Amino acid sequence: MPPNIVFLLLDAARADHFSCYGHENSTTPFIDSLAADGVRYSRTFSNSIFSLPSYGSIFSGEYPSEHGAVDWSQRIDENTLVSNLNDAGYATRAVSTHLVSDQFGIGEAFDEVDMVSVGSRDLVFEDDPVTEKMSEYGNKEGWDSEREKYTYFLRLLLRHPSYKSIVNGGAQLYRKKRRDWGWWDDDGGEQAIERAKSVVRDTSEPFFLFLNFVETHDPYRPPRDYIRRFLPDDVSFDEIKAALEYSSVRATLGLDEISPARRDILKGLYDAEIAYVDDLIRSFYEFLERDGSAENTVFVIISDHGDFFGEHGLWGHQGRVYNEVCHVPLVINYPWETGRTETGVAELKQLCQHLTDLGNGQQTELDPRGEALVEYYGLDTQLSFVPWEEYPNVDQAEWGAYECALVTDGTKLLWNAVSGVELYDMVSDEAETEDIADDNRERVEQLQTRITELVGTPADNHDRYRRTDADRSFDFEGETGADVQDRLRELGYME
Repeated sequence: MPPNIVFLLLDAARADHFSCYGHENSTTPFIDSLAADGVRYSRTFSNSIFSLPSYGSIFSGEYPSEHGAVDWSQRIDENTLVSNLNDAGYATRAVSTHLVSDQFGIGEAFDEVDMVSVGSRDLVFEDDPVTEKMSEYGNKEGWDSEREKYTYFLRLLLRHPSYKSIVNGGAQLYRKKRRDWGWWDDDGGEQAIERAKSVVRDTSEPFFLFLNFVETHDPYRPPRDYIRRFLPDDVSFDEIKAALEYSSVRATLGLDEISPARRDILKGLYDAEIAYVDDLIRSFYEFLERDGSAENTVFVIISDHGDFFGEHGLWGHQGRVYNEVCHVPLVINYPWETGRTETGVAELKQLCQHLTDLGNGQQTELDPRGEALVEYYGLDTQLSFVPWEEYPNVDQAEWGAYECALVTDGTKLLWNAVSGVELYDMVSDEAETEDIADDNRERVEQLQTRITELVGTPADNHDRYRRTDADRSFDFEGETGADVQDRLRELGYME
């Protein structure tokens, strides 16, 4: 029988913050053990630097310029991976807190998708008109202050008195106070693991199970027990809360400054979130062992992109396609003995064909192609607002340009539609500190030719996309659309 496939994605978790990728902190002891028994791909790259186009490449097997889901108004045409596994006789299930919905074309192919509701959508009573109107207004207009939000709630409650609204409002106020006091709930990871266990119990084999975790995406609010493992005792909780009050977009654009001390706090919280998810994954794997499923299960662990912490003057995951946001972990633990590190260059879109091959009964391991292509269409594509309208002094030509990178075993070329090329030595300069393009024009031209063969030139891709820019609209309709908006707002993609 073909193996079960468990596919776990940690959102925004960059490779060099996993201990099995050399991080100084012990963030991933359990994932390390899976890597030791499986295959750790040391040089894997995402095909974009934020979630939607990266997911699109994973599930379609195409580059972002091919599948087209390069901003929040777009969707992929087909989830090729899950469709292929359906055809191979798999029961396909997803347990997700983010993105795996019909809204973006990813969820439709699954037999079942269980969306874990967290944050403002995690209600005691679902059928509450006041809370729904609050969500609709917030998604449409936004809130200028907490006072405005509470005043609007009280006005609605006077017009539509309901014990359900009082209970929901009180529950959300309680959650907010807990967050203010530092008793942070996770972002759905614990719920997702429990529901995944139920899926395994209720699903016939072979099954394909996809889970994603947004704990590792900012804002980083790990459980208290994990914070002190990565932050010194002399950092107060007031300092921790203050460190979280930042905008990665404004910091990237040079409009806000983040001090080194604040950066160190953010990195500690990030490590704590990774360690927390590592423990969640451990608990799920131990469940599979007790259930008897683990011995015939391929366990895949990846991230869709990383995060900047001030490197190259950038924050979050926007702006440029440097390694901090596109070098991602890939660990595959197969049911047969492996135990090795693969050093060839791989890219996430390869997983579509590889997992299809496993589903069709091939006992095979992912073979790195020796090159990886990363595409990005500009800062505004990952936001629901236009940054050069919100921030008048921001240069649209600079921040709205298409950029791609081609990574090979020895070099990496960045090619920007506006600013031109940069070339880096991937053997001696993985931090991309010294641009060697001027001294290696022949290599630059070789890589430009290869990029053009794969996806065309940056100038053409930029012009093609911007010609249709005026037609873009972020049309999130219905209950699912409201959930999507709330989640994107929590993750910083909407105002």
